[in-house]
Amino acid sequence: MKPVPVFTFTCPVKTNSGNKALEHLPVELANLNAVKPIVITGVEAVGGKAVRTLAGAFGDSGMTYALFDGVSPAANLALIENLKITCIENQYDAVIALGGGTIVDVAKVLNMAVSLKTADARQLSPQTPLRKHLNPLVVVPTAEASGLETSKLAHLDRNVFSSEYLAPNLVVIDPRLTRAADGKTIAATGLAALSRALEAHISTDKNPFRDAYSFAAIRFIKENLLAAVNNPGDKKASLAIANAAAMSGCAFSNAENGLLHKLGQVCQDMQQLPAGMVMGMFLPSVCGHYLNKGDNDLAALLHPLAGDDTFVQTPIAKRAEAALDLLDRFLAGLRGALGKDMPQNLKEAGVPGYRMEEILDVLANDRGGPALCAMVKRLWERQPMPF
Repeated sequence: MKPVPVFTFTCPVKTNSGNKALEHLPVELANLNAVKPIVITGVEAVGGKAVRTLAGAFGDSGMTYALFDGVSPAANLALIENLKITCIENQYDAVIALGGGTIVDVAKVLNMAVSLKTADARQLSPQTPLRKHLNPLVVVPTAEASGLETSKLAHLDRNVFSSEYLAPNLVVIDPRLTRAADGKTIAATGLAALSRALEAHISTDKNPFRDAYSFAAIRFIKENLLAAVNNPGDKKASLAIANAAAMSGCAFSNAENGLLHKLGQVCQDMQQLPAGMVMGMFLPSVCGHYLNKGDNDLAALLHPLAGDDTFVQTPIAKRAEAALDLLDRFLAGLRGALGKDMPQNLKEAGVPGYRMEEILDVLANDRGGPALCAMVKRLWERQPMPF
């Protein structure tokens, strides 16, 4: 490996993963000088069993906690203001997010509002300065996670907050909570993690620390996602996907937002589609674009996808093509397992024609607007082309 003369990598997230990882939570909170946390979740999203499992982790620790289980996809800054008042009045000193997606976004922005002693959380914006560490934040992901839970981003109320201080102090990955109810859910998690890790891994600004996270995330997904889709109750496979999602968020935070992330996020925000499914749909188009552009190191994907022997034995000039062939076969396997639950174009995904113009208008304002809009137009009704 050639040394990289200058690079920056930031990852404030500690990870506890494995059997009964939750049982260590009270000790970890105490190490963060927290004694009275509030748990933020959405019972409709995570289910009562997940809430009871988390509650059981406190056991006889003597630590008291509060529970708010009403987070919904419609959460907004008004909710943050109400929760902020509750936290300040009751002197809650840490936030625990149980779940993924919007639940963690709410927890991140709430932690920001409480830590900054914001007068009115409804006035928070992406321009609100964040220059110091916030109160302790713990994320306990479930199968609905997307990978952004461990990242520096929080999406709420059409706002995108971004700061390394928004990332959690601790992520606790417990296999009792990572098994999905169906293959579609775990596929969305895995494809979101794969897409963000892939774009970080082929980034033009090389970074050995980021590559370590993205490499492991890609390898875990390649080896375990199909097994998890075929059997969502598979403890080992689902835990591997949850670990990959967490690692992808750390890698993603140290790279520029890629085309796949942008496409997935816009379709999720505007059409409530699972971002991972949208990213999986666009993977062939985006990778083809990167290949034709020639700036990204697509050849580097072969190593995590195929392993040491195949990578070494494949001529350098053919590694990018071999990597994309493996990805194409991997996606074909997922489509075979999921059938209609893995749509191949936006029309199949349920995007109505009248929303297409709105999606295109938003994407057109992005720096990569022309390429993004062209791919969306091509994938309105047509099936994705192979790499």
